[in-house]
Amino acid sequence: MGNLDRRDFIRAAAAMGLAAALHEFGWNLAQAAEEAGPMPIRTLGRTGLQVGILGLGGYHATLHEKEADSIALMHRALDLGINFFDNADCYAVGVAEERMGKALVGRRDKVVLMTKVDDRDAKTAMETLDISLRSLQTDYLDVWQFHGVFTIDELDKILAPGGAIEAAEKAKQAGKIRFVGLTGHLGAITQQEAIRRYPFDTVQMALNCVDPHFENFRHITVEEAVKHNTGVIAMKTMAFGNIYKQKVASVEDALRWVWSQPVSVAVSGCEKMEFLNHNAYLAKTFKPMTEQEQAELLARTEPFKGAKVEVYKTWTRNENRRRPR
Repeated sequence: MGNLDRRDFIRAAAAMGLAAALHEFGWNLAQAAEEAGPMPIRTLGRTGLQVGILGLGGYHATLHEKEADSIALMHRALDLGINFFDNADCYAVGVAEERMGKALVGRRDKVVLMTKVDDRDAKTAMETLDISLRSLQTDYLDVWQFHGVFTIDELDKILAPGGAIEAAEKAKQAGKIRFVGLTGHLGAITQQEAIRRYPFDTVQMALNCVDPHFENFRHITVEEAVKHNTGVIAMKTMAFGNIYKQKVASVEDALRWVWSQPVSVAVSGCEKMEFLNHNAYLAKTFKPMTEQEQAELLARTEPFKGAKVEVYKTWTRNENRRRPR
């Protein structure tokens, strides 16, 4: 950080918070994020893809009223070294993919691009994939994931004859996708079973410092994924912002805990530039938590377990969220 004494800064940040410490030392988040060094890189499981530990959430990145603001935020993410871009066909009824496609014109080769599909049968899943490819203005996806697989029944439909997995396999053969995975805001047992039944390349889950206390992915899905070298993608690292809104933990501690787990990338919903700059700075300066630090943080977060913080773990599937055809 230039001439800034790192140890003094770290002590100040611990005492007063990152933003306040930056102000005290005459810095701002944008400058800090730019000058903090390179983005740490990890391997996305058996895919071999090299991804930064901070990924960009496609839903939040495209919430802006003006398309130009969404594109500017995505360009900023690229400039900060973020190379994993998340999306889904249903986000903003397809607008999120369209805006991301425009943002990546001429820069597609700079990202590991992932989107998701809600269809469970092969025919409509393939139709949706073709729409996603057109919207994202690309010939292929690096990762295509089955979105929100909460129950064993849904998993059964995907893996059954005529199920969406057939679309994924055909799409791989055709060069439309490179790797396939699945996601879930709840349903750790379902994800564990999915990894056992089929060689999914990636798995994306709600993972944060409250998760181990309630219907947890950390001790069920993550451990299974590690056994199979399935790439682990974390999401909901702030539990829709509830972790800092309810003063469960600081943003710094919450993200540091997630990155201290065996995950490849944490997808972060950053609709504002200051959020993006803040998270990028934290990623670039990340130091793993010790076992004792992790235990102490989990002890502090245990009283917050449950749906008051992780509200999505009580969801039921919304069959109407797919993009209209």
